[in-house]
Amino acid sequence: MLFAQVPHEPVPVRLAAAAGRSWSAAAPAGSVRAAVTAAGGRLRLTVTRAGHVALRADLGDAPAGELRARREAVHERFHTPSGKRRVHRLDARRLTLTGRGGRGVQILAARGGAAFRLLRAGPERTVLHAPAGTRAWLQNYRADYENPYVPGALAGYAPQERYAFPALLRTDGRYTLLTEAGAERAAVSHLKLYPHGHGALHVDLPPSEPAPARTPWRVMVLGSLADIVASDLPLALGSPSRIRDPSWITPGRAAWSWWSDPRSATSLERQRDYVDAAAAAGWEYVTVDAGWNPAWAPGLATYAARRGVKLILWLDWHDLSTPAERERVLSLLAAWGVAGIKVDFLLSDHAPQIRAMDDIARAAATRRLVVDFHGCTVPRGIQRTWPNVLTLEGVQGAEHAMLEPLSPAHNVNLVFTRNVIGGMDYTPVTFSAPGRVTSDGQELAESVVFESGLQHFADTPESYARHPVAAAFLRAVPAAWDDTRLVSGRPDSHAVVARRSGDRWFVGGIVAGGRRSLDVPLRFLSEGVYAAQVISDGPHGGLVSRDAPVGRITTLKVPVARNGGFVVELTPAS
Repeated sequence: MLFAQVPHEPVPVRLAAAAGRSWSAAAPAGSVRAAVTAAGGRLRLTVTRAGHVALRADLGDAPAGELRARREAVHERFHTPSGKRRVHRLDARRLTLTGRGGRGVQILAARGGAAFRLLRAGPERTVLHAPAGTRAWLQNYRADYENPYVPGALAGYAPQERYAFPALLRTDGRYTLLTEAGAERAAVSHLKLYPHGHGALHVDLPPSEPAPARTPWRVMVLGSLADIVASDLPLALGSPSRIRDPSWITPGRAAWSWWSDPRSATSLERQRDYVDAAAAAGWEYVTVDAGWNPAWAPGLATYAARRGVKLILWLDWHDLSTPAERERVLSLLAAWGVAGIKVDFLLSDHAPQIRAMDDIARAAATRRLVVDFHGCTVPRGIQRTWPNVLTLEGVQGAEHAMLEPLSPAHNVNLVFTRNVIGGMDYTPVTFSAPGRVTSDGQELAESVVFESGLQHFADTPESYARHPVAAAFLRAVPAAWDDTRLVSGRPDSHAVVARRSGDRWFVGGIVAGGRRSLDVPLRFLSEGVYAAQVISDGPHGGLVSRDAPVGRITTLKVPVARNGGFVVELTPAS
């Protein structure tokens, strides 16, 4: 990681003399500007992009005494083993305003957005004001974040309901994604519709949770939908990596039996079947869920290793809640040759569970174990701090399809909301989901459209064998990327996402609603000729594949079935 700061001398300003006075930070590139005003004993923030107000915020009482301003330039470059890309940059300007007792606010302006956090502010009183007429996609909060995003006029949502981060807003065709980042060991927040604010959002801690000494960054990703989907800002505002040498961290695809048969984790024979299937498919992992037996787990890890497959074992987080338990359990698993852990049932945004996630990730890293958090909050920069955390659930994914079919519009909306902020263990490509309304093409496209450093393909080996075109594609598609682009899309309608791994590009597209044809311009390609394989829904069901030579001036026209999808693999021609 490269890090540089260029501080300026603090500038003391007496509050009484500064009433109505503003301090601002402007992004070093782009057109984002964040300004704080002290007036009437209050601090207020205004964030603009290209001269248009994206959001205003009331940050509560201004600090007592004189205010001191400190300005810094921030230039960071860091690497992660998985995500939208492996190499990330943060170029920003940061302003810190503090008064008596260190109380104050930090604001940051970057090319793709802005952020603020409060310092020793006491009880949370932050209120976010979007412009009139703003439309939103909000998720009703629940502890596992497994609700859909509901569209509507921001002013029309129910007052006093608790809504989850991230939240997507649209004003006059411009978008803002609200989220948090940099919450390592403190409680994280939610949103409430302000009862008399005509669509204003109150930032609210979990009930009975005391205010932290420093809040997480409240992040506003700004711009077009393409800007939001490609943004690294929520990740970049996590704390820098605590792992000195991350070379052992391997992203990958995983076979997983629990989705199709929850009792299968008790069967050594069935888990060997999944190891054999993962090895045949070239997948890196097998995850054994609740029910595994410590009498046979070490032997299964050896069996998997001989076939080039790594083993991940499920754990209840309560079994790792103390330092002694983490030492005993994780050291034993590492001695068995296990490569990672799936940690479940955290189910809280209170500080103890947030600290537990940090402690578990740290203890796992010490033993070179990768981590998948389930039944948990959404990522808030943890994948920068602990890059061995390859994915988190915090999403209504394919497990929900065991109860009722998932909405294609929900799948589309995840591209613009939850998956923007970090790896998402949706457990995709479930052809045998009961009563599903998505086409085979949409199920396959989830392998590209949804990013997860540990990508669980949740169906059975037998189901994938019945879909040979899909099985061949799943042998080729990676779980880690070097670049990510939104080709086209909008919430509730469709999303077409292009991701690069080395010199190959993979494109996935999903739609909600009726049959249509989508244009896929290939301007993201480098010069030269590529071999394109397009897999889409057949006219009478199933999947069909066609090949064609293409280049960066090509626009593919892909027919898409109702609630359908497609994938494209693009390989430089030799």
